[in-house]
Amino acid sequence: MADAFESPVDVAADERGLSGLGQMAIVIIVAVVTLALLNAHALAAWADTLEPGARSARIGDAAHALADRTAARGFDGPRATLHDQWNRAKAARWSGQSRPDQAPAE
Repeated sequence: MADAFESPVDVAADERGLSGLGQMAIVIIVAVVTLALLNAHALAAWADTLEPGARSARIGDAAHALADRTAARGFDGPRATLHDQWNRAKAARWSGQSRPDQAPAE
């Protein structure tokens, strides 16, 4: 019965013999690890929003430890650079335009 099924998308096994499912699993694992390393600050911020409790305290401790370790190794550099550029773009004003926190010039 399984041999009679024809998939509309056939992913042939690669040289190491990984099936399409194996290839997909590797891609997902690489994506999760990459996001965990480059976006650990967001994970820590999410952990801060959890309701207080023993479980959320453990999650928060682990998330903040990961964020601290990735920051110490410089993995937060791309995010920090992009964040700084975004803040400069938000602060940019046309000549004669007042800042949002200041009263308009009369």
